[in-house]
Amino acid sequence: MDVETPQGSGVTSELSSSGVLLITLRRPEQRNALTAELAAELRAMVAEAATEPLVRVVVVTGAGSAFCAGADLGTLTAGAETPADRRGLLARYYRAFLDLRELPVPTIAAVNGPAIGAGLNLALSCDLRILAEGARLAAPFLRLGIHPGGGCTWLSTRITGTAAARELLLLGRPILAQRALELGLANAVVPPERLAEEALKWAEEIAAYPTFVVRDLKRTLNLAEDGASFEATLAFETAAQGESMGSEDAAEGWSAFRERRPPRFQDR
Repeated sequence: MDVETPQGSGVTSELSSSGVLLITLRRPEQRNALTAELAAELRAMVAEAATEPLVRVVVVTGAGSAFCAGADLGTLTAGAETPADRRGLLARYYRAFLDLRELPVPTIAAVNGPAIGAGLNLALSCDLRILAEGARLAAPFLRLGIHPGGGCTWLSTRITGTAAARELLLLGRPILAQRALELGLANAVVPPERLAEEALKWAEEIAAYPTFVVRDLKRTLNLAEDGASFEATLAFETAAQGESMGSEDAAEGWSAFRERRPPRFQDR
């Protein structure tokens, strides 16, 4: 994977020496609205990250004043004249951000500004969300006369619970950062000037843990979220813990704990 992609691209990525991949949407003049082409570019970048062993954590953010203002409705369904045409086009389009949820490594959305519609779905597809003060989230689908899409009903219900998801989707009102924190849509709210620093700090902290343990943990969390039974989740958890306990990193973790020092994991 390239350490840095050309700055003229609609999406750029930069991989740090510690394994943190920063993905940035770069259409600031259009508030990072997602065209079909931009979505395809994002999906290709996520697919590459999924197979790159050096990537330990992914951070997603937007350039300029917005995280992502949603789908570029003026171009998204151009040429799709029938419901079947639109279904096919939308199914491909939505995978651009839903694939983030399937990444084997943790993902963090650094929401620097409005995350609207598809932009909200992009943020909800990440494992963690840090919002800048003043950022807002909204799912204004009904106000546009269309049904929500992109997994928004599933993601919002599981993240916030039924009552808050229905508030988000049925009213369609913007939810400010502090309210998003109260509803569980955000994990933290920080001043705008600290957003990048805080998101990368979280990413670096996770990246320092043994990669194979973190990846297994994400699989376990996704199993539980996807509705696996307690016994099925417990079985996977027990197998993963049993394997990790025999690793050199586990021995290092115990030694560091006893010696009251930070562990030095080596992915062994």
